[in-house]
Amino acid sequence: MLHCLKMKNIFKTNIKIPLTVKIKKKVNKLFIEGSKGSICLDLSFLTLSNLTTNQKKMKYASFFRLFQKALIGVNLNFIIRLTFVGVGFRIEAIENGFIKLKLGFSHLVYIKIPSYIKVFMTKKTFLVLKCIDEQLLKEFSSKICSYKKPDVYKGKGILYKNQVVILKEGKKK
Repeated sequence: MLHCLKMKNIFKTNIKIPLTVKIKKKVNKLFIEGSKGSICLDLSFLTLSNLTTNQKKMKYASFFRLFQKALIGVNLNFIIRLTFVGVGFRIEAIENGFIKLKLGFSHLVYIKIPSYIKVFMTKKTFLVLKCIDEQLLKEFSSKICSYKKPDVYKGKGILYKNQVVILKEGKKK
């Protein structure tokens, strides 16, 4: 059984809230608790004084989207998969809150894992990241990818799972 919550005709859609999710409001904060964790949304930015109607709609729309993402996150988790493409690019180990990467440098690269992100290694070249907050997850995954950006000539680097690199043509004689 699902509860329905109608959001002031923003997109004329209903948000279906699972029964496992609990929502509480305290002062200017909205707490959303689910089976995977809890997220706090700040309601203070919704103060609508001295704004045009278009700006009000944009604020409500952004809050609506954040609320939807929070519901998905606390109920299911967000997942990002990274693949390491290239000879010698691999994950050495995940231990003591650090990811140890071998990326073709003369040294190993250590990346501290934040407490809110779960990291799994299925193969030496495949990394799975899980978190309830999509924005924090994307920031951390882009930090990992920034160590070896995809090479447009060879296709090597750290890539998202379904990312396609369009290769450039090399020199011609």
